[in-house]
Amino acid sequence: MPQTPDRDAVRFLVASTHCEVAGLQDLIAAGRLVVGVRGLVHCLQRERGASNLFLGSAGRCYGEQLGAYQADAAQAETRLREELAGWLSPPQVPRDCSRLFARIAMLLQGLTELPHLRAQVHAGAGGVDATMSSFNELIRGLLGVVFEAADSAADPQISRALVAMFNFMQGKELAGQERAIGAAGFSRGEFDERLQQSLLHRIDGQERCFQTFTEFCDSESLALWQHTLTAAHSTAVERLRRIACTQTKPRSPGIELAEIWFTQTTSRIDAMKEVEDGLEAYLLGLCQSRIATVTAEQASAEDRIAELARSELAHDTPFAVVLGQSEAPPDADVQAPRRSVMDLVQRQSRRLQAMEDELQAARQALNERKVIERAKALLMKHRDLSEDQAHRLLRQTAMNQNRRLVEVAEATVAMADVLGS
Repeated sequence: MPQTPDRDAVRFLVASTHCEVAGLQDLIAAGRLVVGVRGLVHCLQRERGASNLFLGSAGRCYGEQLGAYQADAAQAETRLREELAGWLSPPQVPRDCSRLFARIAMLLQGLTELPHLRAQVHAGAGGVDATMSSFNELIRGLLGVVFEAADSAADPQISRALVAMFNFMQGKELAGQERAIGAAGFSRGEFDERLQQSLLHRIDGQERCFQTFTEFCDSESLALWQHTLTAAHSTAVERLRRIACTQTKPRSPGIELAEIWFTQTTSRIDAMKEVEDGLEAYLLGLCQSRIATVTAEQASAEDRIAELARSELAHDTPFAVVLGQSEAPPDADVQAPRRSVMDLVQRQSRRLQAMEDELQAARQALNERKVIERAKALLMKHRDLSEDQAHRLLRQTAMNQNRRLVEVAEATVAMADVLGS
């Protein structure tokens, strides 16, 4: 018996839901990878801050804590490498992941330099600035993996959760850099203009990242973050920020303030980790929930195929639908499954369009970040600026021209394209 167009249509709908389930399973794998990356980032952030305090005090403090932080980071690196090993097995490799794999390759190459960096810190060599720069580059590579995972998400709810996660992790990283810069300045007993500007740049960057996070996160994570903002450590950090950014030579002893600064900023970052834990749980739970929903829709479509088959067997003649009407007037028993198929097709079409519309907001947030980072890179290369200076130039230009930062970044990138740079 020839197959009807209705049955073929439902088969393609089933294939569509199969693709959705496969994509969501890939996102679960990416979510597990983000979990491993997040754990290593947190450990390296603590190690970086303790390294700066150790070097800034000429080895007089935080030697014991530094060793413990290094051991924690080594364990986190081992767990991440174990997670990555599974990605090299073909059945587990997600599709369309060439950019993600390139990021992972660069990350692993960077991790090979970590033992040498630690040896330099223990020897008191390399200096605070060079050490912090090395840690920053390594953590930047880790966050790049999270960015690619967020950028590849095709489900709007999961995409929003990943955008929230990425921006919060980026804000937390800037808080970690702020901790390291402040530790270096307080342990030296002075803050020159360069250090003060570096602190201000990190504070401004945190505000932008956390603002984007609040736009995309779930309600529970938002409530936890708002509670963190009112905690005692946040008040203490604000007071110490004013000292660092307004007093070239703080009146209190350097080492004493350095330890207070490190303790309070560490409490703040540990509280941020709790927010990250909530984001992680929400993300993984959301992936499982979406798979359950799409799988149920897939089962519903397969039921329609069976229903159509029973209908054909009962009436012994195939039917076709042209512009929503059959060639011959069918009875009610035949019309019912036909209507159900049309409803299914229309519902799937509306759902996919709604998903695409929702994705645009998340993609816009990520695309804006891409443009700003590219503009900064161009300024750093062609005007020999540091990252802080490049960002400051973009921000100052935006303020002078009363334009959004991303608009100035887009103009910078466009000019580079015109000049063939």
